[in-house]
Amino acid sequence: MHELSIAVELVRMIREELRAHPEARLKTAHVCLGALRQVERTTLQFCFEATIRDTALAGAQLSIEPVEAAARCRQCGLEFAVEDKWFECPRCAAIDADLLRGDELRLTSLDIEAVTTEAGAGTKESRTCLPADKLSNCE
Repeated sequence: MHELSIAVELVRMIREELRAHPEARLKTAHVCLGALRQVERTTLQFCFEATIRDTALAGAQLSIEPVEAAARCRQCGLEFAVEDKWFECPRCAAIDADLLRGDELRLTSLDIEAVTTEAGAGTKESRTCLPADKLSNCE
């Protein structure tokens, strides 16, 4: 069950990012998951929930956006959907293609709720953190 190690790594990345936002609480972590990754979505959801149980992240959601596989034929240049992990070009029947998408597993953003104190009263402010390479910059 490699979904558990993936969930553990996602939680590590999330905790690392939240260090830049110490007053924040995670609402949702957004992930892109390619169809060819061989990751079972429901198992990953379960493992994520188990990994954050009894932690400061408890109650957060994992939103998984599926990414369909697509390839480009090296012979005729046609871009086509990859079905059943079969890379045959529907136009020229070549099996020589470059994968364009469908192998992703990427933490894309975090929805956080920041608790701020203004004049002694606690208020909540929701934000979305940007893609993983720029997660420290929140909108």
